[in-house]
Parts: sequence; C-alpha cells; structure tokens
Amino acid sequence: MLRSLIALLALGLCSAAAAEVTTYADVKANGGIQLTTAQLNDLMPGAKVISRTQAGSTRTWENKPGGTLNASSDGRGVTGGRNAYASAEGTWKVSDNGLWCVKINWPRAADDWCRIMFKVGSKYYGVSRLEDNAPTMEFELSK
Repeated sequence: MLRSLIALLALGLCSAAAAEVTTYADVKANGGIQLTTAQLNDLMPGAKVISRTQAGSTRTWENKPGGTLNASSDGRGVTGGRNAYASAEGTWKVSDNGLWCVKINWPRAADDWCRIMFKVGSKYYGVSRLEDNAPTMEFELSK
C-alpha cells in the first residue's frame, strides 16, 4: 500500500514538473522570472536557439553578434509549408525596453515578432503581451 502511494506521488510530481507552459498564466503559475534588458543583452548575442511554436514547428538558429541569423525549420506548421524543411536568413535585436525581436524571411510565412522573455526552470518562454491568455513560444537557449 505504501509503495503504491509513493509511486502515485512520484508520478504526480513528474507530471507537474513536465506541465505544459502554453500561456502567460502558465508562466506565472510555474514561477517564471522576467528577463531584464541587461540579462537579454548578455544572453542573446551568440546564443544557439531552438524555438518551438504552438503550431508544432521546431526552428533552430544562432544569434550572430552582428544582429543576423540563419535559421532552419523542420517544416511543421506554416514556416516552410506542409512538412517541407526550410531555411532562411533573418535578424534579431534586444530593444531598449527589454523585448527580444526576431525577423525571419521564411519561404511561406515570415516571422516578425518581439517577445517579453521569461525563464521557467531551464527553458525560456516569450509572450507578446502580459495578459493571462497570451500564448507562449518556447525556447532553448545555449552558448
């Protein structure tokens, strides 16, 4: 009986740790910490980025120190078309008011967005506005 209870508790903790973060409300509920302009200016130049959209697309690029990037996509979602891998050039910057902005000229639908960035555990999430129902973009950032 005790083993069963421990197993159920362990499963519950694992599923809570792996909870999906899909809205700004989820970011807040999971203790997300907003990154400052200074933190973004330290983190973003030279960062290797893995971006996961809610449409199912995974894109990768490196933020080159000069503000440019070369991105590739697995083709899910609308980036490259239906299961069509794509690559594209783009730009990135950190704005004076603490937004991370990216423009990528994908073949089918260009990205042109700015996000308020939060760290939740080892992942980063960006939102376009500080409203509970605002959808997130998930990022993995490394150097």
